[in-house]
Amino acid sequence: MPASDSPWTRAIVEQNQRWLTAYFLAATGDRSVSEDLVQEVFHQALESQGNYDPSKPFGAWLRGIARHLLFRHYRSARHAMVPIDGALLDQLDLHAARAEVRLIDPDYQPTRLAALRLCMERLSVRARSILDLKYSDRQSSKEIAERVGMKTNAVDMVISRARRTLEACVGRRLASDAPAAGGGDD
Repeated sequence: MPASDSPWTRAIVEQNQRWLTAYFLAATGDRSVSEDLVQEVFHQALESQGNYDPSKPFGAWLRGIARHLLFRHYRSARHAMVPIDGALLDQLDLHAARAEVRLIDPDYQPTRLAALRLCMERLSVRARSILDLKYSDRQSSKEIAERVGMKTNAVDMVISRARRTLEACVGRRLASDAPAAGGGDD
């Protein structure tokens, strides 16, 4: 890849490789093909970086290259696993854009952490205590059970339910804070 040591090259690779891989993996079902297509996106992006319009979202430009490469892949691959049409690619583009925000937006993780803290406050004292022992003190379920006077499977159940509750709560909080232009639910 030309100019592979340049900061521009490293930045586009580091910031976009994960969501592009997920994009191609969802579309092809083949990790090896996905990785090859990701490399081709980066190669084409570097070759045509002069065509990029900085007033437009960079991720959308990369997704345009990715979409073109995906269509080219399906035309040349007689054994394509997933028949794909424009509507499906539009949905894939939407999910890739959301993944890009989560992976690149420097405000996403602090926002997610703030939502998690608020959601933790809604858990029962017992559930918070058990989660603290599990994740902060790194105790096993057996150690926690002995400490709080519960059976190991009951501790595992509390942890499982608390994690599901937190996941749903954080998801709702993030969705309510998301801009309306982002579209519908994931």
